[in-house]
Amino acid sequence: MIIKIKPLDTLFFRDGKPFTMGEETWANGVFPPYPSVIYGALRSAYFSDHIDELEKANDVDDPTVDDPTKDLKIRGICLLEDDDIYLPLPNDCVRRKGDKEVFVLSMGELEDVKSSCTTPYVLRSDDVVENVDGGLINLDSLRGYLKCTENSFSTTPKLADIVLPEPKIGIGIDSETGTSEEGKLYRVDMRRLKNKEGKSISIIVDFDGLDLLERGLMKLGGEGKAASYERYGRDITVDASITAGNIFKIYLSTPAIFKNGWLPGWIDETTLEGSYNGLKLKLLTAAIGRPAHIGGFDMKKGMPKPMFKAVPVGSVYYFEHEGDIQDVIDTFHGKAISDYYNKQGFGIAYAGGVKSE
Repeated sequence: MIIKIKPLDTLFFRDGKPFTMGEETWANGVFPPYPSVIYGALRSAYFSDHIDELEKANDVDDPTVDDPTKDLKIRGICLLEDDDIYLPLPNDCVRRKGDKEVFVLSMGELEDVKSSCTTPYVLRSDDVVENVDGGLINLDSLRGYLKCTENSFSTTPKLADIVLPEPKIGIGIDSETGTSEEGKLYRVDMRRLKNKEGKSISIIVDFDGLDLLERGLMKLGGEGKAASYERYGRDITVDASITAGNIFKIYLSTPAIFKNGWLPGWIDETTLEGSYNGLKLKLLTAAIGRPAHIGGFDMKKGMPKPMFKAVPVGSVYYFEHEGDIQDVIDTFHGKAISDYYNKQGFGIAYAGGVKSE
C-alpha cells in the first residue's frame, strides 16, 4: 500500500540529541523524519481505527504473535511536490564551486596520496567540488543515475527550498501556580511543509503488512501534530536495470544502522570483503556523509532508547561482486539492508551501475 501523508500544521521531528527544558534552550529537529517515526505513526493510525485491538499492541521491537501490526514493513519513503517525487541526492553527486549543475564523481585508485581511507579506491574530480547540503533528486533523474544514462543534473532542489523553517518559542509552566518558570525559555525547530511558492509538500510511504483505511488522520512527530493520509495511486518504483559488469553501487535512500558504524556488519573491517545472503562482495570505496544520531524515548518504559550512529541518507557504497548481476539486484534493490530495524525502513537500498571511464 502506498499512502500520501499531508501535514495539517507545522511538524517537529527530534534529532538524537537529548533535550531537557531548563538545561538546553534549543530543541534541534531533522527532516525528513527517521523511518521509525513513520513506522510508529502507521501503527498508531491503525490502532486508532481498531480500538478493540489496542490491547494486542506490544513493543514495536518485539511484537507478540497476535499483534496485528507485527508484519508491518516499510518499503520506501520519499517526498512529493506537485507531481514531482524526490529522494535524497546521492553523496557521490557533487557540484563545482559556484556551479548549479550536479555531476557524479569518478572512481579512481588511491595512488600517491597519504590518507586514512582504508578502501583501495576513492571518488574524485579534477575540479574543486562541494556536496549539496540537503540536496534532492527527482525520481526520473534517480533512475537515470542508477542506469548510468545520466551523469549530470541541472535542476537539483534542496530541502531548504521545499521545507520552510518555522521555529516555535515556548516557556515552561509551573503546574501548581500556572505561571512561567524562570530559566525555562526554549525554542523548537518546527518545519512547515510548503515550498517558497506556498505549495504543499507531502510524504509518500510505501509499506505492506498493514491494512489502513483508504483515507484518514494520524498524529505525526513531536507534540502529536495532525496529518491526513490517503491512498496514493502513482507508481514510485525505481526500476533495476544493471545489465552487466562486476562492479556496482548501493545507494541508501533512508539512514542505515550498521554494527560497525559506517561499515555494514557483513563486511570484514580488515579485508573489506564479505558475504551478504550468499553473494560474495568486496568494498571498493564509499561516499558517506556525517553520521545521523538516532535514538528516541520509550514511552512504555519511560526512558530513552539506545542511541545509534547511523549512516545518513544519500550514502553510496561501491562493491565488486562474484556471480550473476541478477543476484545483485535480487539481493539489494529495493531492500532494507540495515543491520538493525530494517522492518522499520532503515537502510532501504537501490542498486545501480558504475560507469566505466
